Amino acid sequence: MTVNETIVLMKAVRERLGELRSLLSQVSTRTTFYGERERVVEPKYDLKVVDKKIVELETWLFKADSAIKQCNAVTQVNVGSDLTVDDLLKSLD
Repeated sequence: MTVNETIVLMKAVRERLGELRSLLSQVSTRTTFYGERERVVEPKYDLKVVDKKIVELETWLFKADSAIKQCNAVTQVNVGSDLTVDDLLKSLD
């Protein structure tokens, strides 16, 4: 997988994580109202399964991010200029 493909997939995984976190906090229960005061809350999804999937996706994101940073640590970038950092960031005369 290329770095670009990994970055695009990381974005999709982050979106999926947001959906799963929403599911975990809001949609994971079904609320039934009986009359005005009585309410029954029943789990609609197994929270452990949803949590396990969230952890798997977060672990993958960590590994992908680490792999990209490792690639960047050994990849040299040629910006095609003879200017040094000091030249670029010096104060105005």
